[in-house]
Amino acid sequence: MTDQQCLDNIRLGGKPRSDGISQLYRTYARRFLAYLLKHRVPREHAEELVQDVFINIVRHCDAFRGETRIDAWMWSIVRNALIDYVRRQRPEFAVEDDDLINLAGAMEEPAQGDSVEIEECVRKAFATFSATNSERAQVLSLVAFEGWTIDDVAAMLKRTPGATREYLSQCRKKLKDFLRPCREFLLG
Repeated sequence: MTDQQCLDNIRLGGKPRSDGISQLYRTYARRFLAYLLKHRVPREHAEELVQDVFINIVRHCDAFRGETRIDAWMWSIVRNALIDYVRRQRPEFAVEDDDLINLAGAMEEPAQGDSVEIEECVRKAFATFSATNSERAQVLSLVAFEGWTIDDVAAMLKRTPGATREYLSQCRKKLKDFLRPCREFLLG
């Protein structure tokens, strides 16, 4: 059953609704949970948030007009759930991205003779980048690994495609700073 068929079944109600929800849950719940755990949401809270996400999918499926891919729409619900969770947990903190980057000096640059592989260096750099720029890391991951288009990301971020292209460019520039220590492996 496709995502569209699942939403259509949810809209029908009854047994089809149950089948549609079950299919979407089997397809996406693990990925949503992994995303929330990656963003340091404790497992018990992450599992509750996944349930809330599916409740919101059911509640708002009638409002989905097909202007973007269904998975992009659902990921925007997950992202909003995460943002709401973080706001509830830490309302007293309002740190800007630039402030976080200044705190990101936690990653040590490898020494010249270090035998660390380039992949390990890149993995560590991206992990550090993700810890300090979670939204930017999520967007880059969706584009690079999930094959999302500019339009998909724009819908999730509620931005125009032009603004989204600029945002992606800024994300890549910020990531580049974190990858600087890995250049040693490329230059020999």
